[in-house]
Amino acid sequence: MFGVRSASLAVAAAFIVGLVGCSQSSVTTEDAYRIGCPAIDATAASGSVANEVALTTLKEVRDRANPSDEAKKWIDASIELLSSDDPNEVSKHTRKLIIQGCKKHGHPLQNLQ
Repeated sequence: MFGVRSASLAVAAAFIVGLVGCSQSSVTTEDAYRIGCPAIDATAASGSVANEVALTTLKEVRDRANPSDEAKKWIDASIELLSSDDPNEVSKHTRKLIIQGCKKHGHPLQNLQ
């Protein structure tokens, strides 16, 4: 089972890096969910090197893509979670916001509860 999880994390990291590498200058709010949700799921499962890529992209979307207030709250919550030394210490409210945002945008989480 560990091999499958490691392979899944590697695929998620490669996907995220590929998305970000394509066009960092034209990221959209939807990219925040497309990139952030898999990174959050991977982090919740076991931590991931994709964190830095996701953090950079989320910050860029927040700062350049003019996200809605709802999306900005989700982005800020996701940045808080991915920046945390222990994701389990992030508040229940923050976790709920992240889970609902990912689900609403078609990226339900498997590992964050």
